[in-house]
Amino acid sequence: MDLISTIEILPLILPIVKEGDDVAQQILEAILEGSLLVNDGDIFVIAHTIISRAEGQEFYLPSISPSPFAELIARKTGKDPSLVELIVNEAEEILKVKNNIIITKTHHGWICANSAIDQSNAQPNCAVSLPKDSNKSAKNIGKKLTEVLDKKISVLISDTHGRALRRGAINIAVGAYNFSVIDDAIGREDIFGYKLKSTIIALADEVCSAAELIMGQANEKVPVVLIKGLNQRSLVSDIKELQFEDEKRLFQ
Repeated sequence: MDLISTIEILPLILPIVKEGDDVAQQILEAILEGSLLVNDGDIFVIAHTIISRAEGQEFYLPSISPSPFAELIARKTGKDPSLVELIVNEAEEILKVKNNIIITKTHHGWICANSAIDQSNAQPNCAVSLPKDSNKSAKNIGKKLTEVLDKKISVLISDTHGRALRRGAINIAVGAYNFSVIDDAIGREDIFGYKLKSTIIALADEVCSAAELIMGQANEKVPVVLIKGLNQRSLVSDIKELQFEDEKRLFQ
């Protein structure tokens, strides 16, 4: 097996995405503009925000009428009641409310703060939710890129999530197309010949975190990166494999 020697992370600059825009087409135009060479095995990591906006998942907060329940949580957290209403609407279950954080389980199955509703990189007085089906979005974009570029590529859709036991947020994968989301290392030998018995790697999350080094969180204007040189050693897997079933979660 060839060892990884170099991984490249290349930025793609896109215009501000609007509702109805074709994100795949904008990526193709950015590739052309940047004179980038795309090869088999390359990976596109896309910030969910631009996909959400293109799919109409950006919401103007003054147009949202908060429910009494949202008003109650807003008083507890100090959040805008309209924002809380959006958080509640995107939640399958509210797990905890503490300080100014609302921990929810989203309709997608993700356990995260504020139903992954984000006001950063949203238009004024707006907030952006996750795409309704990030896997479907990744597949649609991936198929168009594969067809036009005539290359076997992968697509990951990323979002920034906090962590329960460590300070600071990291980028994780919330959608995938043609990618080894989980790298199963069971049976591989370590440097001393010991066979690994339980090690699986959240490869999709690791790649998204690497992409965030270039994407940034503020005004970098790099919503897409192209990653080259990664050796995927496991079979293509589903994004749902990154989630514990409720009964298997280590922290309840």
